[in-house]
Order: sequence, then C-alpha cells, then structure tokens
Amino acid sequence: MDPLTVKRRLTCILAADAVGYSQQMGLDEENTIRVLSAHRAVIDGIITFHGGRIISTAGDSVLAEFSSVVEAVRCAVEIQEALKTRNDALPDKSKMHFRVGVNLGDVVVKNDDLLGDGVNVAARLETLAEPGGICISSSVYDQITGKLDLGFQDIGEQALKNISRPIRVYRVSGTAAPQRSASALPAQRQGKSLIWGIGAAVVVAIATIAAWQTGWLRFGAADRGSPINAAAPVGAPATGAPALSSATPGTASGAPPAQVDADTQRLRADAEALKKQAETELARARSDADAVRAARTKADAEAAASRLRAQAEVDAARIRSEAAAAAARTKSDAEAATRTAETRDAKAAAAAPAAMDKTARAPASAAAGGARYDGTWNVTVICAPAEGASAYKLELVAQVKDDFLRGEYGGEGKPGWLRLQGAIQPDGSATLDAHGLTGDPKYNLKSAAQGIPYAYHVAAHFDANRGTGRRLELRACDLRFAKQ
Repeated sequence: MDPLTVKRRLTCILAADAVGYSQQMGLDEENTIRVLSAHRAVIDGIITFHGGRIISTAGDSVLAEFSSVVEAVRCAVEIQEALKTRNDALPDKSKMHFRVGVNLGDVVVKNDDLLGDGVNVAARLETLAEPGGICISSSVYDQITGKLDLGFQDIGEQALKNISRPIRVYRVSGTAAPQRSASALPAQRQGKSLIWGIGAAVVVAIATIAAWQTGWLRFGAADRGSPINAAAPVGAPATGAPALSSATPGTASGAPPAQVDADTQRLRADAEALKKQAETELARARSDADAVRAARTKADAEAAASRLRAQAEVDAARIRSEAAAAAARTKSDAEAATRTAETRDAKAAAAAPAAMDKTARAPASAAAGGARYDGTWNVTVICAPAEGASAYKLELVAQVKDDFLRGEYGGEGKPGWLRLQGAIQPDGSATLDAHGLTGDPKYNLKSAAQGIPYAYHVAAHFDANRGTGRRLELRACDLRFAKQ
C-alpha cells in the first residue's frame, strides 16, 4: 500500500461481543439466534441514535465508529443498561450478555472499512471487560473526565495481544456517582451541612441574648464567677454572712445604668442582624439544594426520554421492515398465482375443442360401457398447510353424466369458489381440472379483495361407488368420492 495514498483519521471505536455465544448455540440454536437478533436490534438502534456508524458485524460481534468520544461512551452505557433490562425478563438459560470496549485512536481508511491499531485495541479492550461491563483506554478516559457522571476503576497498564505497547485501561463501574473525597462532597450534601451550621449559629445567638437578659453576662471582669457579688463590704458582720451589694440592681458592679442599657441595646441589635443573616443564608442554602435536585431530576428525565426514543425508533424500524417483507412475499405469491391461472386458462382454451369433441363422443362411449359412473357423487377435498397457507377441508356435490364429472363449491367469482370437472375413462381413471379463487387470510390484500385465482389437476380413480384422488401441483391435497 503506497504511504502517499493511505488515508487516516482519528476516530473513536466501539467493539461489542456476546459472551458464551457458541456454547448457547450448541444448547439451543433457534432460541439463541432469536435472542441475539432481538439484542442486536436494540444495539444497532442505540448506536444510530448516538450518531455512530456500524462498520462491521460478524455473527455475535459489532464494530462501530463515533466522531464524539462522549457519545461513544454514553452509547456503551445505554447498551449495557438496555440489555440488562431485556435479560432480566428472560430465563437464565436464554440470557445473553455482551462485553464492550471503547478506544480513541488513529485508523486507516480503506473504502468503508477501518483498519489499524485503533480498531485492534478496541477489540482487545472488549475481551478485558466483564460480562455486561465496559473497558476504555486512557485516551478515552482523558477525553471524558469531568463530562460524564460515571465511576471508573484504573486497572493499570495491560499487555494486549498483538499490540506492541502496554495500554492503560479503565473499567466503567456504571452510572452511579464515582467515589469522592470528603473535600469534594456533592452539592446537595454541602447544602445540608451549611443548613446545620447556620442553625447552630442561630441557636448560639439566641442563647447569648437570653443569658444577657437573665444577668449572667452583666458583671464585671472580677465578678464573672457568680451572678452575686461575693466581695464583702467594709463593716460586714463577723459571722461571715454575705452582704448584698450596694450597687443598684441591674448594674454591673456599680456601672452606670446608661452604659449597661447601651451595651444591651448593641448586643440585641447584633443578635438581630445575626439572626437575619442566618435566615438569608438558610434560604440561599435551601434554594441551592432545590436547584441541585431539580438539575439531577431533569438529567434523569432526559436520559430516560433518550432511551425511550431509541427503543421506539428500533421498534418502528423493525415493524416497517417486517411489513415490507410480508407485503413483498404476498405480492410475489399473488403474481405467481395469477401467472399460473393465466397459463392454466390458456391451456384450457387450447384444449377446449378436444374436450368438446370428447364430450360429443361421450354418449357413444357411455353406450358402449353402460355409463356405469353416472349419478350423484359426494366429493371431499382435504388440503394440508403449506408456505403459510392454512389447512382446509371442503365438501361439494358433483354430477356425473355420460361419464363426465362436474361439481362446484361456493359462488363463482367469490373467494373460496372451486369448480371440479373432467371425463372418467372406462377403466375408472380420470384427470380432473380444478379452478378456483382462494379465500385464505394469507392473501388478504386490498388488491386481492375478490380472491386470487388458482388452478391445478387431480389424478383420480373410480370404481362402481367409490373413488380417490390427489392434487398434482402446488400443495398436497387428497380427494374422496362417494356415490349417493
């Protein structure tokens, strides 16, 4: 490959692979294919929703590229969440888990394929993931740090098969918030801590005001040990009984009442200001906590809506595909039936002169053979199911005149109509012609509202009172004849 003509680009590769697929195929092949198809429909829809492009699929594996690293990791997480929901509804033997690896690297572009280490590393990362888990390279981790609310586990540098250099690998631990240190608490917990701190400050302020008003803080520096002045004035009785202070009640060791009142007013004003500040901070903290809760609720709702939209698009695409396939099959069957009927009519028209001549000669033959099959016959037609068409059984009455049988079921031109006719040979053998319009629900299209024509031959053999026959084209049918 000429280096000058090689095209390269930097892209994000997602690789996913089913766990234990071969073993499940060995145990129950049909059920495994059915579960894999349902899982793949979900995976492909989520990849498309996140702007990814599927570049390769091989049985149970998927390889996709993304222009955005963030969208690739979001896609991987949503895939595992959606598959977990689906697996929870399945019996244990039918559960199918996937591993996912995501890598950001340089790749070689060849037509619509991507080649190179960037792709190989993603495939090797997928093998390191646990069933239902995701592994990413350090190049991916560096791009999504701080952009996605996920937990990560650094499992160190890994030697990957056929990769020349070690790759640092991280396991994505899920959508739960990653572990944080005490200094980086979530905003909601910080809000609660702030509320408790402000509440404590308010309690201290109120207690300070109460202590001042009851006298515990109204004494000088020498009197702080007790609300009553313990120093005895000169001339106190020798008994040592304490004497009341001569200071005016309500003063601090004789301090002027005006100064005490001023201090009290100032402390009350400071307490009121502190109380108002505490109420303001409390209201702000509550508002911040409400904002955090609202943002988290909005994010959860958007994620749920994204998953529902992706699932709805997948289901709609599957329904459209199935409807188109069914319409194509029905159209093909209708065209084939029309061609068969036209061919049969042409053959019948070509054979009409011979039939008329045979009918004209029938009386003479009947005279020779005694017209021994003439009379009324009960005919029973039993057909097995085939190619989606239902089994059916019908009974009709046929008349044989001059050894020529003719009978009808239903109304001509209406769905379900059948006409059976043909000459019976002297030895009892007969080839009967059948024409009809099918009424099977399989062909219930607007274009076939009046039924779809069909034609076939019946090889029959008669004796005096009994006869048997079998249908020669399209499907297996048996006929029984009984003379009344």
